[in-house]
Amino acid sequence: MNINGLAHASFKVSDMDKAVKFYFDGLGFRDKFELKDENGKPWIKYLEIKPGQFLELFYDFEGLEKATHGYDLVGYLHLSLEVEDIKKTAKDLQDKGIHLDSEIKYGPDYSYQLWSSDPDGNQIEFMQYTDKSLQLK
Repeated sequence: MNINGLAHASFKVSDMDKAVKFYFDGLGFRDKFELKDENGKPWIKYLEIKPGQFLELFYDFEGLEKATHGYDLVGYLHLSLEVEDIKKTAKDLQDKGIHLDSEIKYGPDYSYQLWSSDPDGNQIEFMQYTDKSLQLK
């Protein structure tokens, strides 16, 4: 099996407008496409992080569990996004009014990390690799 990278991370959101504003205006993701359910109602919005990597946002509506293959929507831990400059990322997030949940830390994997959350409280890790990062070994 060959895994080439993050295809998408999937979230159910309580307010699509707030989520889109956070991911578009705050993090710079792009609108890719939206899927509608069998009744023509908005169902899933795809945001592009970079070519080939996406965030999949599900509208909050009754019956979502059935529409997502019976998943009870538990088990999410966090979304990790690789960044080039962790200090610049922290400043840019703060300048856009996005609350930081942590200071910049040097992790046990020899990478820098910084934490924030989206409007629904989903944790997001911003990670800067270093020459020693285990992910690059």
